[in-house]
Order: sequence, then structure tokens, then C-alpha cells
Amino acid sequence: MAAITTQGIVLRHADYREHDRMLTLISPALGRVEALCRGCKRPQSPMLSASEWFTMGEYVLYAGKGRMTVTSCHVVENFYPLRTDYDRLNYATFLLSVTEAAIQPGEKAVELFTLLARSLSRLAYSQRDEKAIAAAFLLHFAAISGYRPRLSHCIHCGKRMADEEIRLMDIEEGGLICKDCASPLLPALPLSPSQALWMRDVLQIGIDKTALPDADAPGALLARYVEKRLEKNLRMKGIF
Repeated sequence: MAAITTQGIVLRHADYREHDRMLTLISPALGRVEALCRGCKRPQSPMLSASEWFTMGEYVLYAGKGRMTVTSCHVVENFYPLRTDYDRLNYATFLLSVTEAAIQPGEKAVELFTLLARSLSRLAYSQRDEKAIAAAFLLHFAAISGYRPRLSHCIHCGKRMADEEIRLMDIEEGGLICKDCASPLLPALPLSPSQALWMRDVLQIGIDKTALPDADAPGALLARYVEKRLEKNLRMKGIF
């Protein structure tokens, strides 16, 4: 098989033998990729930076004997400031874990790759609150995965809700609940009008353009919402 050249971001690495690592990459063209990076742990290895968490680059892969091998990599970005700020590093690692839980081998992941790259860049280089950046990632992740939350009408009866009426969100159905449909039996979480407005604005124009305060980002709610969709427990200790 001929070599494959693809963009990739390292989501995870695991030591393999003395000098090698197994990498888990997200590729926009290939989805989830497991690839062996030989010799990357040797002193002065040119492949060391290509095998670190968060590294984004152009990877050349070769498939042989049932396994992908990294033969070379042009590193584009390593988001180095993440390694000097524990809080931002923690949130960046969380984004990697969400991405890893979602992607599948052989399925294109162009939108998710772009979302992850931009979110890591914001965490590394912007002054925005890390919780708001992570919340925006989760919100757009839900939207591109086909689970965009319904934030104008009651998810049960279809009634259009005024902002001041917003109190609850059904995290299983993915939308607001009006007072007439509210029930203790529903899997609902509190949602304030300002949080709903933040989500609408970020979905429409993006976190970089919204003037709404970062404090309005409902990170914990969105994390629970995405967990429900993935049917997996996300590693959220110390996140929200």
C-alpha cells in the first residue's frame, strides 16, 4: 500500500517497547487513526515532537502487516502554552477525550478536526475563559454531530418561549421545557435565560464574536448533554 499523507492531531499516546509510541490521531480524512511511531523516544529523535499530545501536523503514514506506521511528520502546531498552564491543560485534555470518544476509524471528521484545532488554539493563545471555550466546543460538537439543542421552543409541545420563561432544559430530548410540560419525571437541568441566550449567540456567530459574558456559558449542562449523546462517561473531574 502506498504512503498516505494526512493532517492529524495527537489525541493520545502510549509507550510501546523501549523507544516507540502508539499514537491515536484524529484525521479529517480518515477519522480515528492508530499508528506506531518508531524511535520517537530516543534522545534527539526528530519524531519526538510529532508524538506528543496536542501536536497538529501533516503525518505520512504507511500501512503494513496490519498496522499503520508514522514515517514522517511536518509539525504545524504544538500549542505549547497549554503545557505551562495547568487549568488550560486540563481543559485541553478534556477536549481530546471528548473527541476520542466520538470518532470512528475510516469516517471523515473534517468539521470535528477543525473545531478541535480552533478550540485548542483558543485555549493556548486567547484570553477567553477556559470554561467558556470548552462549553463552546461542546455546543458546536453537539451541533455537528446532529444534536443541536432547540433553544427557542418547548421540545415537548412546540410552544415558542419568551426569554423570561426559560427555566429548564431536557437533556435527553435536547431542548427547552415550558412550565406546562415541566415534570419531576423528566431528565431536566436548570437553564437560565442568560445561558440560553449565550448558547444561541455562540451557535450563530461563534465564541470569538459574541459580546456576552463568558460566565454565562453553561459548561456543566453541556457536558451532561454530550455525555447523554455519546452514552459514555467523560473524564470531567475538575472541569465543570
